[in-house]
Amino acid sequence: MDNKFAWSVETVADYGYPMKIKSGAFYDEDGKVIAGIPADMYLSQQWWSGNSGSIIAGEQYKSIPKKMDIRWFSYSEDKFYSGTFNLDSEKLKSIFSKGLDCGDVKINSSYLKIALAPGGQLFLYLTSPNTELFGVYQAQEFTVIDFKKEMGYTIDETRMESFDAYVKKMPIQTQQEIANKNISMNIWKDISLRYPWKYTVEAKGWKSNFLSMQDENRGAEFVSGEDAWCRDTDYFTKATPKPVPTEIDGVFKTSAGRTFTIRIYPGNVDGLEPNKQTYEVQRAREQELVKLFKDFYKKTNNQEFEIHLKMDEYFKNGKVFLKKGTLEQEIPNTEVQIFDDTFGDE
Repeated sequence: MDNKFAWSVETVADYGYPMKIKSGAFYDEDGKVIAGIPADMYLSQQWWSGNSGSIIAGEQYKSIPKKMDIRWFSYSEDKFYSGTFNLDSEKLKSIFSKGLDCGDVKINSSYLKIALAPGGQLFLYLTSPNTELFGVYQAQEFTVIDFKKEMGYTIDETRMESFDAYVKKMPIQTQQEIANKNISMNIWKDISLRYPWKYTVEAKGWKSNFLSMQDENRGAEFVSGEDAWCRDTDYFTKATPKPVPTEIDGVFKTSAGRTFTIRIYPGNVDGLEPNKQTYEVQRAREQELVKLFKDFYKKTNNQEFEIHLKMDEYFKNGKVFLKKGTLEQEIPNTEVQIFDDTFGDE
C-alpha cells in the first residue's frame, strides 16, 4: 500500500520512575489522528525490553505520522508534563520502507515505542525490525487544579497521600533520590550516547590472529534499549557510532576454516542478564559500562576504537577490552561464551 505501513504504538517507563500517560495521539500531515497513544496505565517496566501497553485496534496499515502530542504524570516527581512534537516523517518512511524484511524473516508490523523519563524527557524508539532510538523530545511541566479528577481517582485520598503511597512501591534507590530531592535527569541521555567502535576478535598464538566475522547469527543488545539483530556484518566490523553494548553475538571463521559461535555479555552480572538482575544491580552495571566507555573515548581524544575479544590458544576462554592501538582497558566481569561449531559443541 503506497505510503502506508503496518505499525503500532507501545509505551514504557523506567521501573524506578513510573509514569501514567493521560492522553496522546499521532497525526498525519493533514492533522488527522492516525493512532492513539495507550493511556491510563501504570507504566513501570524494564526500559529496554518492557512494554506496559500497546494499541492494536484500528487499521493495520497507516500513514506515516507527522506529529504527536502527549500528556502524562510522573509519580516519582509528582508532576504533569505535556508536549507536541513534529516528527521526521521522511526518515520514518525511509526506515519503514527498507526495514521490514530481515533475510528470510518477514516482519508483519513495526512499532513506535514511547519511553518516558523524569524531567519531561521522551525517547521515541522505532522497531522495524531492529530497535533504534529515533528521536529525543522535551515536554513541559503543566499545572493541574483538580488532581483527583485528572487522575480519575474516586478514593478519598489527598494528592500527598497518593504520592507517598506510590513512592513506597518504588526501588530503594529512587526513594532515596526523592528524599534527597536529587532525581537524576542524565541517566537516559548517558545510556543513549554513541561511540565509533568496531568489534574485533583475536586468537592468541594463531598466525591469522584476527578471525573474520560471518554474516550469520550476529546481533547485539545495548544499554540504550536498542538492539541490532538484523544488520550486515559491516555494522559490527566497521567503526561507526553505536551505543554501549550489553551483548554481542557472532559466528567467526579462522583461516583454517574452523568456525566458532562467540557471545560476549558486558551487561551480565553473576551470570544473570540485565532483565533478570535486581533494579539496583542492573543500574549499577549499566552506569559502570557508561562511565568506562565515556572515559576511554576521552583517552583516545574522541577517536574510533575497538571492542576487542582476546581468546586463549585453545579457543576456550576470553577477555574483552576497549582498545586503541597500544591503549587497552579491560571491560571487567564480562561473560564470554565460545562454542566450536566445527565439532558441534553448541
